[in-house]
Amino acid sequence: MIRTFVDAGVLIVAARTTPGPIQAAALQLLDDPARVFLSSPFDRLEVEPKAHFHRRDAEAAFYRVFCEAPPEA
Repeated sequence: MIRTFVDAGVLIVAARTTPGPIQAAALQLLDDPARVFLSSPFDRLEVEPKAHFHRRDAEAAFYRVFCEAPPEA
């Protein structure tokens, strides 16, 4: 397994960017089954409140699913 630290910027690009090559690259990275993702608890605090404030429910759900996913061995 490849350990990959995910920054909040990657999550924002994957959730919010209009479809295109940058979003596709972010989603492909996040969908890689050969990776174990590491992130800081502060990443969630950086992205989720703003999505809730602007009532972007799908974006908030995307962040919640990523942050609550159990780490895989």
